[in-house]
Amino acid sequence: MRIPDIWRRRSFRIKLIGTTIVIFLLTISLVSVLSYERYTRDFQRQSNERTQQILDQLSLNIDNYIDDLFRLSLSPYNNLQVLQLLDSPEPESAFEQLKRERQVEDFLNQMIVTPRLDILQVYIITANQVYMNGRATLVQPLDPNFRNEDWYRQALATQQPIFLPGRKTIPSNPDVQVFSIVKQLRSLKDTTKPLAVIKVDANYSGIQNICDKVKLGEQGGLLIADRSENVIYSSIRNVDARALYEAVQSSRTPQFHIRENGESYLVASAEISRSGWTVISLNSVRELNESAIVTRNFTILTAALCSLLACLVLFFMMRAFLRPLFRMVALMKLVKLGNLSVRFPEPQTEDEIGYISASFNSMLGRIEEMMSENTSLTKEIFETRYLQKEAQIRALVSQIRPHFIYNTLHTIGALVQVGRTEQATDNLEKLSLILRGYANIDRTIPLRKELELLDAYLGIQKSRFGNRLDYEIRVDEPLQECRIPAILLQPIVENSVVHGCEERKETTTVRVEGRVRGQVLELTVRDDGTGIQEPKLATLKEKMRLGGELQLEEAADWKLRTGIGLINVHNRLRMKYGEPYGLEIESVPGEGTVVRATLPFEKP
Repeated sequence: MRIPDIWRRRSFRIKLIGTTIVIFLLTISLVSVLSYERYTRDFQRQSNERTQQILDQLSLNIDNYIDDLFRLSLSPYNNLQVLQLLDSPEPESAFEQLKRERQVEDFLNQMIVTPRLDILQVYIITANQVYMNGRATLVQPLDPNFRNEDWYRQALATQQPIFLPGRKTIPSNPDVQVFSIVKQLRSLKDTTKPLAVIKVDANYSGIQNICDKVKLGEQGGLLIADRSENVIYSSIRNVDARALYEAVQSSRTPQFHIRENGESYLVASAEISRSGWTVISLNSVRELNESAIVTRNFTILTAALCSLLACLVLFFMMRAFLRPLFRMVALMKLVKLGNLSVRFPEPQTEDEIGYISASFNSMLGRIEEMMSENTSLTKEIFETRYLQKEAQIRALVSQIRPHFIYNTLHTIGALVQVGRTEQATDNLEKLSLILRGYANIDRTIPLRKELELLDAYLGIQKSRFGNRLDYEIRVDEPLQECRIPAILLQPIVENSVVHGCEERKETTTVRVEGRVRGQVLELTVRDDGTGIQEPKLATLKEKMRLGGELQLEEAADWKLRTGIGLINVHNRLRMKYGEPYGLEIESVPGEGTVVRATLPFEKP
């Protein structure tokens, strides 16, 4: 069954409530989905922006940290005594040399004992002497050939601080990486004269402390690497650090997504200009969206509960609003069954339902009045037509009786006159049988009874005409039990005898036949008499078509009563059974006449 057919057969209540609930749920669902998508998109954008801000702030903090180290390398300029010692000639005595070393090393010791535990060693290197101080367990001596190294030569050639990334470890603690800040010191008397080179060694604990404060979730982390792909700091566990660094270097955007081990990650990067380091953050997209997922689930659950509550409220509200309408539909079904006495209770509101209710009651009252008036009028019309029909039938029957009796008595009188008393007596008995049959003239009788009356009538006529009249009745035995109007065939046979036999001396044969054609009983009377001339036949058919009007106008003049019996029989059949039943006449002058009576066939 097609869906439109199913929907069309549903009640108005189901259609209205169902459509409203579906539209409501679709609206809520669409708003929830769009809100979630908008929230997720905005949350991801805000997360990306926040991650980039954190990364930029981290880079700034590390850059400031390195700046602090650069400023630490300028500490000798704050101690004039140390600068004077470095700018003075080399002492001649060992005592003066030792005294100078202690003064410079005391200054270096002051730099070491600052609260910053990340400072491991400090060197002041002059042309002839190396002054050094550091933490006892972490001291790493300079390479004897350090003056040939690039960093030393570069320091002598520029006044800018030089950053040396982690490139060696302390033997006593191989896990500790060290980076250095190198700065050229110049004379205050002659700023073009280099005095020494200061070198500050530090580990990455300070940077690690800064990075450890950044929390990027259990699946995320930070990575700091230099240009040589040396990992300075890493808290990443699920992604290879070198592969991540290479992906950042090959990317054209500061932020992009990667997928590793079935997990999607957001990667962001920033550069530390002073050190040349790259800071990389790795965030799990699932963890970033965890808050959005919780919000989504809460939104869906809230929307579902609100929708359910709204649907329940909507259902009961619409049920209350539509209850009067459905009650009216129930009353209409009773009205359809014929109960016009039902009434809708007095409406309590003046809205559209109230107006329809009042109109419904008014309409039922008016219909009941009209039905009562129509019933009375129909009864009057029926009684009038019934009485009129009965009067017409009785008038036709009354015309048949005197006409037949006149002809029959005329025949009996003729027999008596010629002395054929026995035959006259027989005819009187047959006439008595026929007259007794007239008692049922306004009823229906079996065809067999009609044939008995017809045989009596033809017997009377044969005694009158002798050999000039012959007759034959051929009707199957089963058909003889069919019921027909009384005195139906006698006027037809009488017309054949009178107009077919009286006017000729040859023998006239009358045949009566019966058959069933479909649902029609067909009774035929044939004669081979003189027939009917065309003008008279046309007049007769016109009289039959016009019914009783023409016949009643000519009732006073016997000579004008051509075919009065046929017209009466035809009118009786039409009044009783209606069209297309009645008589059909066919006649050929000099060959005879066929009259066919048709009426509904009813099985006996």
